[in-house]
Amino acid sequence: MTNAMMLEKLRACWGFTPTVDRNVALVDGFLKGKRFADLAQEHDLSTSRVRQIIERADRLVGGGILTEAKPSKGSPRTQFMVDYPYVWKLAEMYRLGSVTPHHFFAELERAGSLERLVDKMKRLPGGARTIRELARLVWQKERGESPWPAMKRSSIAIVQPSCPVDHPNRGLQCQLALEPALQDLIESAAGSGWTEDEIAYALLELAGVRLKGQLPSGALLDRDSAS
Repeated sequence: MTNAMMLEKLRACWGFTPTVDRNVALVDGFLKGKRFADLAQEHDLSTSRVRQIIERADRLVGGGILTEAKPSKGSPRTQFMVDYPYVWKLAEMYRLGSVTPHHFFAELERAGSLERLVDKMKRLPGGARTIRELARLVWQKERGESPWPAMKRSSIAIVQPSCPVDHPNRGLQCQLALEPALQDLIESAAGSGWTEDEIAYALLELAGVRLKGQLPSGALLDRDSAS
């Protein structure tokens, strides 16, 4: 496998995670002869963090970066990520969440093929709605037809703000506007089998990630979701 092919495979595996460009650049630099210390300084990371990322990349492509290339070392999930590189964009386009592709590929690996996964989902229509919807979209893209109806989206309308941005009650008004949709989301998640504690914790985590994404990059510690 050429270096260009390895980098392309890594980009497919890491999808649209926030650090994908940086991680690919790290591997590219390492393949071009740069040392861990040089890469760490260049990307403002610790040397151990750089090593972890490159070791992870080596495992994903089945060797050839740090260890001897052995195609059999690559997991089936990695190959599926290469076969269906557009999955990440589909999830982003249809607002299915950044975690859904990972679960989709895990299910795909267990099933062994897209055909078996779709057949399983036809026989067992339960499970996470977003994973099922992503599987439907992938099948539709591959085969030109939908194996089942599209996932129903919430039809709750969000009330528009009635005060200027700098109004002191703007935040409270936003909370009241979002509350019906949030309640609908919670009830839908509970209906899928999640507990109230799990739902509440997940919402807090997602809100935190959303908020951190709006802060200056220098104010955050490096968090690499690709590791």
